[in-house]
Amino acid sequence: MNDGSNLIPLSENAGGASNALALAESNKVMTEVIASLKIAKMFPRSEADARDKILKDCTRPVLADVAIYEYKRGGTAITGPSIRLAEVMKRAWGNIDSGWREIERRPGESTLQAFAWDKETNVRAVRDFVVKQVRVTAIWKEGKNTGQKKITPLEDERDIYENNANQAARRVRACILELIPGDIVDE
Repeated sequence: MNDGSNLIPLSENAGGASNALALAESNKVMTEVIASLKIAKMFPRSEADARDKILKDCTRPVLADVAIYEYKRGGTAITGPSIRLAEVMKRAWGNIDSGWREIERRPGESTLQAFAWDKETNVRAVRDFVVKQVRVTAIWKEGKNTGQKKITPLEDERDIYENNANQAARRVRACILELIPGDIVDE
């Protein structure tokens, strides 16, 4: 593990104030990552305790009500652990960092990255994907879904962010669940 000895001192920066600020921020981030890895190693998880905590959390009615998602695709019910359940499992499992970031934005679409990182085992799950900046809504006539869709481009920054966050949450869930043993997820 890197102990921080390869961090670049600010005095070696010859590129001006903006480079000095970028270098300082880079050193700060690197120091935080190293510290979080050391803490994860100092306080390793007990898989048995984490499993028991997850199972106990699943007895709470509010979580139990939202623990499984279900939707129809092609007449078949698709089910699995929900985003809320993955968050609870991540917290109980411990030493996992997860999230998403926008890597690039072009007219009409964003490239995003979702990730989960088990700092104790140094295993990462990453998903890069493109999200179209549109809202898709079903068209209804006389109280019935026609099967047709209306596609509306998103222009408002808040709408774009919320669309990206919604799409990213599902990928973050998949990344978290990839790090937690499948038998515990199934249980």
